[in-house]
Amino acid sequence: MMRCTPILLRRIIILLFLCRLGETSTCFAAVSSGGESCRSDSIAADIRGGAIVNGIDERTISIITKFLKKPSQDGQNNDFLIQGWRWHCMSLIRDADRLERLAEHLSSNKEDGDSGLEALVSAADYVVNFNMAGLYRIESTMFVKWLRKNLCNVNSNAFSDGSNAHATSTAFGNVIDTIDTQRVHCEKIGKELYEKATAASSSLIATERRQRYLREIVRLSTRLSDELHSMRNLQEMLIVPSISRIVSASEQNSFNNKVLLGLGLLESRIHLVGMHDAVWESGSEIEKERFQNEIPYVARIMIERWRKNLYFPKAWGLDYGVTA
Repeated sequence: MMRCTPILLRRIIILLFLCRLGETSTCFAAVSSGGESCRSDSIAADIRGGAIVNGIDERTISIITKFLKKPSQDGQNNDFLIQGWRWHCMSLIRDADRLERLAEHLSSNKEDGDSGLEALVSAADYVVNFNMAGLYRIESTMFVKWLRKNLCNVNSNAFSDGSNAHATSTAFGNVIDTIDTQRVHCEKIGKELYEKATAASSSLIATERRQRYLREIVRLSTRLSDELHSMRNLQEMLIVPSISRIVSASEQNSFNNKVLLGLGLLESRIHLVGMHDAVWESGSEIEKERFQNEIPYVARIMIERWRKNLYFPKAWGLDYGVTA
């Protein structure tokens, strides 16, 4: 009989995770307490209401929403399966908000001293150099190229209904360009934020200068959160339903598996804890149910252990000064 060694057990867990993630078909709308529809009429209403980010012209939005309103030519069921990407975005937004609150706490509680400043650097390092870096590494090296391949292909069956394939392809290209530009901008904000946090923790600077750094960190964290929310609106309103419409379930699942392999087993576990917390903190019962359905049982029961042994040692600073 084969022995179930720790190494073998880890391999079994990751195989279960890879095989199960994204299996369940779910209809997606922007996460809120309201609508459950991922159809284009809901999307158009959100766009008209001003939910879409700046930088996308009305013609681009009009072309894509008209495309999404047309009956599907290839029988796609409007299922979006790359939920890990969405949850990672939610996790990063949550962490940017937590970092902002930590800086505000330290700015108004000068007696925290060295322990608070150590927490600040640790928190900024986690948010910028781990959580953001992990998400944007996948986006820049894999996801943007995958989006262009699937959404900008004028020969796709999705454009075979006689619609203006070139105009639609160009519109999707404009949206993807905006996502890429926003990512670069957020990376610059994150770099500056981490530099300010490191400078604020120096024992060689005066209190007044440290307070200026802390105020700058609050401002930068707010900017980062705003940019991330803006980017997420764009993704949720245009990219998610477009992927559902154009990309097959098998292709989406294949991409999911590549992402997990790209992140690595250890990093995926830490990110999963953050995703779980972001989903639960969102208050969306639909999102919670989706998480329960799409994350395998083995991974879900390990979350609390991974939180204690893997997540907390890296992200502990974000909870500094937080009272239960």
